[in-house]
Amino acid sequence: MKQRRRHPGVIVMLLGVMLMLSGALALHSAGDTLQYVFPAPASTDGSDGLTALYRAGQEQLTSIGDTLTASAIAACSQGVSLSTQKGRNVTATVYAVGEGYFDVMHETLTDGRFVSGTDVARADSIIVIDEKTALTLFPGLEPVGQELTLGGVSYEVAGVIRGGRRTGEADAQRAYIPITAAGKNALAMQTVACVAKAVQSTGSAVLMEDTLRAWHPGGSFYSLSKLRMGAAMPLRWAILIAGVSLLLALLRRMNAVTLGRISRCHEQLRLRYARELALGMAASAVLCALGYGAILALACALAVFTVQPLLVFTEWIPEVIVELSSLSSRFWSLNDANAAAIRCVTREVCTLELGRGLLRWGFAALLLGLAMHGSRFLSRSVPMPEVRKER
Repeated sequence: MKQRRRHPGVIVMLLGVMLMLSGALALHSAGDTLQYVFPAPASTDGSDGLTALYRAGQEQLTSIGDTLTASAIAACSQGVSLSTQKGRNVTATVYAVGEGYFDVMHETLTDGRFVSGTDVARADSIIVIDEKTALTLFPGLEPVGQELTLGGVSYEVAGVIRGGRRTGEADAQRAYIPITAAGKNALAMQTVACVAKAVQSTGSAVLMEDTLRAWHPGGSFYSLSKLRMGAAMPLRWAILIAGVSLLLALLRRMNAVTLGRISRCHEQLRLRYARELALGMAASAVLCALGYGAILALACALAVFTVQPLLVFTEWIPEVIVELSSLSSRFWSLNDANAAAIRCVTREVCTLELGRGLLRWGFAALLLGLAMHGSRFLSRSVPMPEVRKER
């Protein structure tokens, strides 16, 4: 029996492709919003703590509302205990949300309602929980209308959302309350995030970052679309390499087809009149022109794909590329932007960082697999027809 050959390089390449696909899925699931995150105030009373911060932040977002399609403010605290009078309890990530939050960050409602603008305005002690929390705290009961305790205060369950463990969160359960209720009830939060959807990603991101940094310095600003493109650079490099290889292969094949048609026409001209071959020669010329036009279109698309990151990451481009002082200035400005002693993150940012790691490891595995297996399929030569030249 003939022994089957093993190809470890192919296995490594498949592993790399699986990691890259997983990373791409994580990047896609993170959403596309602008986020400014900073530590929550230590004092959370309604006069000068979280509620006052929420009102001031709303005014800042309203001032740039023309560049945003939706915006909201929310605070977050992980590892919060939710309990009932019957002694059941869970540990959840609690989001204290402001008006319009669910217009920016979408959840799937299965029962009841979301936190509304009226709840935020009146600082009502209501809570929206996920399905797993509802099953754990209220087994066999209708959760909407039930009472649970959060931070020593009783909250009424107003709605239930679809559950499921999510990347970027330390707890398997999550809950939502009005941000003004968190301030009124002195619930300690960890971070505050201003989130928005932009009309124009680049211009809106710059305006939102400048406005919010001037209002509340020391936070971390994230444009998820920009982070996604930066995280997906290994995948873009893989697509670019594959695109160039395909372009060169198509060009070689097109040159072979064109020379073949020229050779065939040259042979037929020895036996037939040119006027009898004019229609066929014209059709061949048109087909070859269309083929080269398609290759040119592919090359233009590949060029746009290559240049696109330069239009997004404008901070990487020095003012004068050939001047050493301009390059040095750009380097230190990038260093200053990443040298913050404290960095606040959100669930979406953590998801993007996970996807970036999977993509990088997957790309490394793909390159290793190609090196192990060889790249003969990229360098396969195309036989070129010989054109007879008779004197």
